[in-house]
Amino acid sequence: MRVLWLIMGIGIGVQAIEEKNYLMLLPALYFAFAAIANFGCCASGACATNLTGKDNNSSITEINFEEIKSKT
Repeated sequence: MRVLWLIMGIGIGVQAIEEKNYLMLLPALYFAFAAIANFGCCASGACATNLTGKDNNSSITEINFEEIKSKT
């Protein structure tokens, strides 16, 4: 994943320089630096959730509805 982020950062950076759109260098630098420094979501497990694979919906109970009719 880090290699993919590095390739994206370099690609965005090259495109930004070719198009003279220097504002796009900011995301390019972010992607490249995140891949090199191993931070952000590309870091191993930084954005992972704590799901254990168990059925987390076991606490949900069945809901019973009662129909209310008007007296007309």
